[in-house]
Amino acid sequence: MTAGRVVVLTMVAALVVFCVVQDRVTAAGVREYVMAQRAAIARDAPPIPIDSVMRPAVHRSVVVGASSAGVVMVCGLSGAAAILMRQRRG
Repeated sequence: MTAGRVVVLTMVAALVVFCVVQDRVTAAGVREYVMAQRAAIARDAPPIPIDSVMRPAVHRSVVVGASSAGVVMVCGLSGAAAILMRQRRG
């Protein structure tokens, strides 16, 4: 496999990882909101504003997704660099 292909596959993998992680963390925020809203309804409390739960959840999902994608990028680009170094030696 060439270094160029590794770079392209790394970028695709990083994008997929970002999307999946961001989706799962956002979905966890939705579950948290639903549980908080149900608890408020059960105790006759005022409704929970969705922004109070989802704004931090979305921020967290972007940060965690970007961090995860960054790890994939570092690993993949390190592999591409190793391939290039091996090709130049041999």
